[in-house]
Amino acid sequence: MTLAGGSILLDSRFMTFSHSASTPPTRPVVRRYAGLDPAVALARRQGGVITFRQAMSAGLTRGQLRQLVQSDQWSHPVRGAFVVPVAPLWEDVAGPGDERPCSGWVPQPVPGGAVPGVFAPPPFPLSARVRAALVGRPHAVVCNITAARLLGLSGAEPESPAEPVHLLLPPRLTRAQPRGIRLHFTELGAGEQIDVAGIPVTSPARTVADLVLAAPNREAAVTEMDAALRSGVVRNLRAAREAAAGRRGFRQTQGWWDLADGRAESALETRLRLLLADAGLAPPQLQWPVQDGGQSIAKLDLAWPEHRLDVEADTATAASSAEVFHLERLRGNLLAARRWAVLRFSELDVAWYPERIVAAVDRFLDSPAAWDLEQRRAS
Repeated sequence: MTLAGGSILLDSRFMTFSHSASTPPTRPVVRRYAGLDPAVALARRQGGVITFRQAMSAGLTRGQLRQLVQSDQWSHPVRGAFVVPVAPLWEDVAGPGDERPCSGWVPQPVPGGAVPGVFAPPPFPLSARVRAALVGRPHAVVCNITAARLLGLSGAEPESPAEPVHLLLPPRLTRAQPRGIRLHFTELGAGEQIDVAGIPVTSPARTVADLVLAAPNREAAVTEMDAALRSGVVRNLRAAREAAAGRRGFRQTQGWWDLADGRAESALETRLRLLLADAGLAPPQLQWPVQDGGQSIAKLDLAWPEHRLDVEADTATAASSAEVFHLERLRGNLLAARRWAVLRFSELDVAWYPERIVAAVDRFLDSPAAWDLEQRRAS
């Protein structure tokens, strides 16, 4: 099977990735070990996880396991368990005459094929890392940011491979912090644990409460609440607020819960909204539709319809720059034709120049808010 100009050279003895027979391999050689196929089959049945003892029982040795990890074919996120990238299934992508890879992973080229013969590391999904962390911990429940990611309600940064798996344990158990895991100790209340694909996870309300109480500041806490509401996993924050009540840190967060708004589509929108609200310039509308002849031509992040002012949160996008440039110019021209003013602000503006944001909006709306904010910051 050939991918992006490179070849996957396979025989019964070894597997290596190479652009041609004359170029050196781009990965360490991974031999076809006798116990590898049964180990991969077992890992597939267990959601991509296999324990050290199971791997040894399947016929693998310590040295072979070390080689699988060092060559990035397997992952060893926590002690005593391995994550095996068993998806996609070989049958889903194999061509006629293709031979099954020995590690259970179907190699994928680097995106775009920019470097022929160079292959991206195998995927190690969060659910498999979580299952590995749960091995040997029958009383553990997934919590905090890990639970939020599994539930699909996190407004945090994209997952990092170095991010630990957060688990909740009863207070009576050991408090040692293992590699790759962040342990929390408390008792859950009734209804605060659910099952997600066989994984014990804190309920959405409990998870939101944990995130808010652990947030480093108000902006981060409201961002998590906005994201939870936007996801639709929770309809309101009443249950989450009750789950947080009486716990450490709740008093500080009491005034934050009413600031949440599920219409915010990004963390930057939340931060902009809070910044302007603090300055007395709270936007009256979020995600305001602008129509022309009954057809929607734009949806504005933060809008003052009476003043025809639109404040946009410019977040990074994975789309091509040419496409983004064209769409933004088209949108801007349509709004300008209808006499809308558009102010655009980025993460850098919010982090380093918040007073400029307030001054720009204030100048357009002709209010004294910017001057008051500057005076407060100077005092």
